[in-house]
Amino acid sequence: MRVRARVLGSVLIGASLVLAGCGGGDSEGGSKTAKITVATQPDFFGVPLYFAVQKGFLKKQGLDAKLQKYPTGVEGTEAVATGQADFTTVAGFPVVSLAAQKAQVKVIGHNATSSQWWGFVTDGSISKPSDLEGKTVGFQSNSTANYWFDRFVEYHKLDRSKIKIMDAKFAQLVPAFAQRKANAIIHFEPNVSKAVASVSGAKVTWWGGDDGLLPFYGYVAAGPKVYKDKETALRVLRGLRETAAYMKSNPAEVVTFVKELTGMSDDGQVQKILAQIDFSLSFDPKSIDQIQAIADYQLQHKNIKARVDAKSLVEATWVQEAGQ
Repeated sequence: MRVRARVLGSVLIGASLVLAGCGGGDSEGGSKTAKITVATQPDFFGVPLYFAVQKGFLKKQGLDAKLQKYPTGVEGTEAVATGQADFTTVAGFPVVSLAAQKAQVKVIGHNATSSQWWGFVTDGSISKPSDLEGKTVGFQSNSTANYWFDRFVEYHKLDRSKIKIMDAKFAQLVPAFAQRKANAIIHFEPNVSKAVASVSGAKVTWWGGDDGLLPFYGYVAAGPKVYKDKETALRVLRGLRETAAYMKSNPAEVVTFVKELTGMSDDGQVQKILAQIDFSLSFDPKSIDQIQAIADYQLQHKNIKARVDAKSLVEATWVQEAGQ
């Protein structure tokens, strides 16, 4: 998504609300404690960031970490880009947008993957790709959803001119689908599940990971305080690795926290969505290919003005080093 002056202004305002961190000192290993700010958001992919700070996994690595909350990962990444936070987890689209503007952001790994995060929710009139022709499909333009839709149309050799596009903000899509203003929408969880529940006969006809078109990666996007200091970066990655192990061993606690964070009330629905996500720290080479594909797509559609080289945007070996 394009970085908007209005949003960046809100980032600066939000940053002024960050509470002062605790004093410095040395970690148990003798290294000097580094102060960092972690940008997080009230969704499933923000959960590991909360646990990493609140359960002390970053502190154990000698990091004096504090949380700063933002509405979405987009604003959180913009905070990282403007120096108001030091790392967050986010999808590839906003990282590419910022990188094209020479923002100081790098990807040092990913701590969330899912083939069933983005969903193509359809009503009963659609069961195969060709059924989309003559129908209305809703999604937010200049977004990951728009990227997936265009790849989907190309992959299935559909006539895009025969599909009516309803351009709407993500927050408007589920209500529009429930009101039958669209035959299908593209959204992410938990909104995918909400959309299915809103219309009788609705279903997830395709997931992002189908045919390899959009497997989701939650990238660890880091600012210069982290990516310019390899030791700090390795501390962050080790903390996230231990966080993932803790979450895997304490599923009931994670469900309870997700409900508090997102406002969801159905344990079964939360468990179902959590089961679709792997929070393990890793760096799949295919994730770099996806960043490049998104960058080339954005350049082709004139969403960015300069080409982004994915390989120059990532530090692909640190995840492995953090595990040693």
